[in-house]
Amino acid sequence: MSKQDHFNQLLQNGKFAALAIDQGTSLKDIIKESKGATFTTTDYFLFKKQIILNLGIDASSVLFDYDTYLSDPCFRSIETSKIIAYEDDAYNIDNKSRITLLPKILNQNDEIIKDFSAIKFFMYFNPDSDPIINNEKFKVIKHVGQICKDLDIPYLFEPLLYFDEGAEIEYQRYLLKKPVYIKYLYKEFSKEEYQIDIIKIEFPFNEAQVKGFENDGISSIYSYENCSEIMKECFENGTTPFVFLSAGMKFNNFLNSLELAKSSKIDCLGFLCGRSIWQDSIDIFCKSGQDSFMDWINLEGKQRVQKLKNVLIDN
Repeated sequence: MSKQDHFNQLLQNGKFAALAIDQGTSLKDIIKESKGATFTTTDYFLFKKQIILNLGIDASSVLFDYDTYLSDPCFRSIETSKIIAYEDDAYNIDNKSRITLLPKILNQNDEIIKDFSAIKFFMYFNPDSDPIINNEKFKVIKHVGQICKDLDIPYLFEPLLYFDEGAEIEYQRYLLKKPVYIKYLYKEFSKEEYQIDIIKIEFPFNEAQVKGFENDGISSIYSYENCSEIMKECFENGTTPFVFLSAGMKFNNFLNSLELAKSSKIDCLGFLCGRSIWQDSIDIFCKSGQDSFMDWINLEGKQRVQKLKNVLIDN
């Protein structure tokens, strides 16, 4: 199967409407804290399994981590196309350089990759960071690009903007500079040298700063019109397909942002959404029992996936 065939598998009616549930130690810690003394690792995998089997069926593809995929043989037989997170652990990263670690058992994992339609790789990146560190990151990003080329499989890359305390820019200035950063990230990683097929990227504004979004309203500086113009500035002349990630936004804020992207007429391929869909169900799973959790999935969870997909449909 060619890379283009794999790429087409990722789409539903020509759009990318993917579910993310690849978080490792972070999600496990959240469930452990909510569950309390009764927590076991089985709880962690059960939560993820129910999300995948019941919400993934409505998505165009599902993003897995290795541990979750290997935890239950049922995942091999699901009909929804699969994406593998090509990382050791998204939260097992050197705090100074924040260079993502590759999977530990590459040979074994490369065999597993045959089950997937794409590789996802992420890297924390701040354009204002030390150029020496950023150059090391460029090398790793290109290395994964070559791996994807050799495997003839699409490369889904996620440059994840972060506040670098060593960059000599204060935090409020960093927040205001987000549109500039996102424009840089999209332009930089659209270059052919990285061999990236899809860029998974954040919205170029912070949800807490948008008037009309669910927030405290204290620091709102952007109107919907501002956000629309910012998205045009960042993406309207792009050639590399891109999808928006949720970055843990409140669901309605992510939905509104996606609607803004559509009304802005930018050529967005779709979304890869995780926490914004399912994070509200964690406490229900941990404290209200399996029946309440499944009720939430089958009503609220499925409605959320469908609402996001509806935005992608051309009217």
